Amino acid sequence: MDETDKRILNELQKNSKIQYKKVAKKLNVATSTIHFRVKKMLKEGIIEKFSVDLNPDKVGYSTISWIGLSVDPRKMEEVAKRLSEYDDIQMVCTASGAHDILVKVIAKNEKELWRFINKKIKTIEGIGKNFDVSSFLDIYKNSDIIRL
Repeated sequence: MDETDKRILNELQKNSKIQYKKVAKKLNVATSTIHFRVKKMLKEGIIEKFSVDLNPDKVGYSTISWIGLSVDPRKMEEVAKRLSEYDDIQMVCTASGAHDILVKVIAKNEKELWRFINKKIKTIEGIGKNFDVSSFLDIYKNSDIIRL
């Protein structure tokens, strides 16, 4: 990955719908160069996907939370994979620190969040009884941009 690739990625991270012609003009390269390099970065897995960011409140989801879980070490991978199957969970990661697994959950409201925790998360074998839930209140920044 060279400086031109990085500049292309910076532009696409700002607006994934930008026309390649506009990127080419900004970077002073040929449009075919942008097409070729984006295709190559997709193939190499540098670009994983193009997506749309939704405003959760405006589509009926007012509760976003981090849940910290303690997990039986022998069941860590199995639990993480099982959690990953739920659409309500946006992120699953193993972690160092106070919790073994952290999950980011989106729900329509607090009541739905607790239903999900009780009916889905707590029923998975290997998850300990102690867990922490931190619900988001005001979000001041939410970005997936990686400065290159």
